[in-house]
Amino acid sequence: MNTLDFLKSELETFNLELYSKKNGREGVNFLIKTKEIYLQSIDLDTTQRSIKIAKQDLGELKDNLFAALVLVIDAAPKVIYLIPSKDLTQSNSNIFIENEVSLMPSLSNWEIKVSSNAIPKLVKYALENMIDTLKD
Repeated sequence: MNTLDFLKSELETFNLELYSKKNGREGVNFLIKTKEIYLQSIDLDTTQRSIKIAKQDLGELKDNLFAALVLVIDAAPKVIYLIPSKDLTQSNSNIFIENEVSLMPSLSNWEIKVSSNAIPKLVKYALENMIDTLKD
């Protein structure tokens, strides 16, 4: 099962549906009700321990914009974190990092680090803990 199908399946267990967004920014391709979703996965079977989201792809951080991070473990999607975009600015978290590239702004990005230390902090963003936010 790919990450998109996994996300759709998990949302269905909460009676929520993921829609493809028409004419949106590149990257923000999905909607759950009025919430915009940027889908990203990280393969923890490899040495990959962080993902980077180009600022230009994510666009302006706002209350109804979320990064859906799917952890791939043992070659299958296993866990979904739904991170409010504004939380990416929490520089004291050691999980979310803002990488500014002043000479080439198109290379600026938000980085999300996933490690054994980060998992307990990411739990609050687990899909089941974010359902009420999605249903608003």
